[in-house]
Amino acid sequence: MSRVEIADLEIRPASLEQVEVACDILQEAARWLMARGETLWHLDELTPEHFRPVAQQGELFLAYLNLRAVGTFTCQRSDPLFWPQIPVGTSAFLHKVAVRREVAGQGVATAMVVWAKEQARAAGLSYLRLDTDFNRPKLRSFYERLGFTCVGEKHLTRLGYPLHVALYELKL
Repeated sequence: MSRVEIADLEIRPASLEQVEVACDILQEAARWLMARGETLWHLDELTPEHFRPVAQQGELFLAYLNLRAVGTFTCQRSDPLFWPQIPVGTSAFLHKVAVRREVAGQGVATAMVVWAKEQARAAGLSYLRLDTDFNRPKLRSFYERLGFTCVGEKHLTRLGYPLHVALYELKL
């Protein structure tokens, strides 16, 4: 399959009935990373119980290619855990970007991030922000190639797991 362009994808909010599909995509990505010794997420944080409230807010998205869900992400208007100092209404916050292995490396993740950027810009927001594992240079490079700038780092604990994240922003 050739590289996927944003026009090839249909991205829309996940309904409550589709939360399990999003979680399946996330868990598939998490298992693949764990098998490589590169744990990014823990399976107990990728459950429908954690994502139903996000879907209810309209902040959980699925990307479809040929009517099949192949990617997911969340895009929220506030992030009190990683970006508590940022006023609500100024930024969108991107989290949990994942694609099915069958489309990995084909541009689906890039298209999803570009779509989120375009939606944030259209909403009149000033920034698209995200956090990612500080110790994942390949992932950090992915976001940097898309125009994000690292503006800091943070150490914290979430759901009992210690985190060291790099904070990235993209001026819109």
